[in-house]
Amino acid sequence: MDTRAPLPDRRSGPHALTGEGIAALLARYEFGDACLRRIVLDQEYGPRATRGRVARLVIDARVVGEGLRWEPVSLDLLDVRRFRVDESDGFSWVLYDPPQFTRFDGLLQVDLCAERFGSLRPENAEEVFEGSHLVFAATGGTWSALHPWEQ
Repeated sequence: MDTRAPLPDRRSGPHALTGEGIAALLARYEFGDACLRRIVLDQEYGPRATRGRVARLVIDARVVGEGLRWEPVSLDLLDVRRFRVDESDGFSWVLYDPPQFTRFDGLLQVDLCAERFGSLRPENAEEVFEGSHLVFAATGGTWSALHPWEQ
């Protein structure tokens, strides 16, 4: 039996994780002290599998233009080819910096622990995965603002 709160419904979006969509995401939300609330991985198996692995990352972040109120936002990653999720030291993952979005070898890398780079950018996909504890590589994805969590 699943006793966790159900994922909130979409309030706006989906917005493509293109250059323009990523810029809109990073402009809307303050990710310092944001909390990764849920990771949902879904993969079909067998000869009738019609799509690759998908991942939904639900993050509680602060809305910049609205008094820094908390709002859940989802990153939905499509055809996830590679990922790394290490155990967190606490009860959940706290993000210190915004997610870092890069493209290498035709894949979108989403690094949620990019603070180790500072103002630098990784030079290749391996560098993105080295040292990260929470990173995904996918063919693409979307982001959406979600309704508040049910209490």
